[in-house]
Amino acid sequence: MKKYKYIIFDLDNTLLNFTKSEHYALQDLFAKYGVIFNEENFSTYKEINHELWSKLEEGTIQKPAVLETRFARFFATQGLQVDGKKADDEYRQFLEGRNDLMDGAYELLDYLTEAGYILFAGTNGVGRTQRQRLKNAEMAHYFKELYISEEVGFEKPDVRFFDTIFTQENIKDLSKVLMIGDSLSSDIRGANRVGINSIWLNLSSDISIEDKPTYECLSLKNIKELMNNNNL
Repeated sequence: MKKYKYIIFDLDNTLLNFTKSEHYALQDLFAKYGVIFNEENFSTYKEINHELWSKLEEGTIQKPAVLETRFARFFATQGLQVDGKKADDEYRQFLEGRNDLMDGAYELLDYLTEAGYILFAGTNGVGRTQRQRLKNAEMAHYFKELYISEEVGFEKPDVRFFDTIFTQENIKDLSKVLMIGDSLSSDIRGANRVGINSIWLNLSSDISIEDKPTYECLSLKNIKELMNNNNL
């Protein structure tokens, strides 16, 4: 008998290649505003964006503060005054046109579905964007339900994000739930806070110091092997 029955999947950089999609979407957005897309400007944006998303995960700011100010702040470093909300919407349109997947995503989802696991998507992000990207990838049908932070009202690692899933799906035995994701600060920390096991998809060969996952894999193929070989 398998150890787990329910699997909650993160999406960005777990199943969907957000890094690649973001790169091309930003390239298009910068061009629209006449800004050169180079390593320096990309790094400047990433620093601003990371700062805001970290504060969001910590609960010190709300999502509109991220979406409405990140591009206004970035373009200000380029000497441009822009409507941050409008720029974010334009960026999101470019992002929603992408269909970039992580290697082995379909193979893992096919294996887990055929093995009888019940799959949920549990992602931090904007509802319309995440749903469109899943549609582009023809991946939505793998999931019993999609739980997106904007719609749920809480961001991972907030326990209320996970509690919403457990309540909605009437999941009582948390020992049967497994979280799979690439982010220590949201996926693994959230799993630990709520008391469920986790697989950390470690794409950068980092070492987890504070947020300890139950299992660690370096690729989606490794996750498939782990689940299969250990009857998880």
